Amino acid sequence: MATPTRARSRRGRHRKGRHSAPTSGPLSAVTGRWPLTLGVGIALVATTSVAVATAGGPGGEVHDRPGAAVALTDPSSDAEQAARDREGGASRSQERAPRGTADAGITVPQDATMSGGERAPVEVEAPPVLPGCDGEATGAGVNGNLPDDELCDLWNGYPPIRADAAVALARLNQAYTERFGEALCLTDGYRSYAQQVTAKAQKPTLTATPGRSNHGWGLAVDICADGYAGERWDWLKAHGPEHGWDNPAWARAGGSGPYEPWHWEFTAA
Repeated sequence: MATPTRARSRRGRHRKGRHSAPTSGPLSAVTGRWPLTLGVGIALVATTSVAVATAGGPGGEVHDRPGAAVALTDPSSDAEQAARDREGGASRSQERAPRGTADAGITVPQDATMSGGERAPVEVEAPPVLPGCDGEATGAGVNGNLPDDELCDLWNGYPPIRADAAVALARLNQAYTERFGEALCLTDGYRSYAQQVTAKAQKPTLTATPGRSNHGWGLAVDICADGYAGERWDWLKAHGPEHGWDNPAWARAGGSGPYEPWHWEFTAA
């Protein structure tokens, strides 16, 4: 006597159908539509063949009998199983299945954060405030006769000044340009000894003795008239010292020298 076959549900558990095949007679392969329960109240009908025992088969042959519908699962038991599965789902989700099993998974805490790992800081070198000038000065040379490598050209083709004074003045000019929308206007910078002699001849009361002027050290500039009047003058007086530049006390009104608001020196040197 053949033992009736039992279908396997999707969860891997064995369940017996509502209709059992006869227990006597040769086996006959019967093709039927089998409802598979997915969750509660949803059935999927699949067509399959099952070997059942039938009586009176000629010669013990196995025949396919299409259209025989056999219930694979009991809907009420499926609903109960689904409820049990839902109740146990939370606890199962907290367990970590062994690697390689069908239910393997990883539980991530709710407060977990993703990290890309530590990265070395990327240092980006800022562009030079005054291209071509490193801002380094050694103090070489004498008044009115400084070597070229001690001097740096300024913006707009203005006369050069000593490298450290030039970079500081360029920073002041950046702030000035942001405030007023245009660069600081200059009329003079470094003066060679010969240029000092010429300036003294032209303006004997307003220029220092040749060889003693701070222009000869590359540490002084003269600014245009619009820079030492009104709002721009007030701004320069307030922010020039922050960058090492100022109108020296002797050149101010009531100072020890002639009044020269246009004369600014690199006091940090």
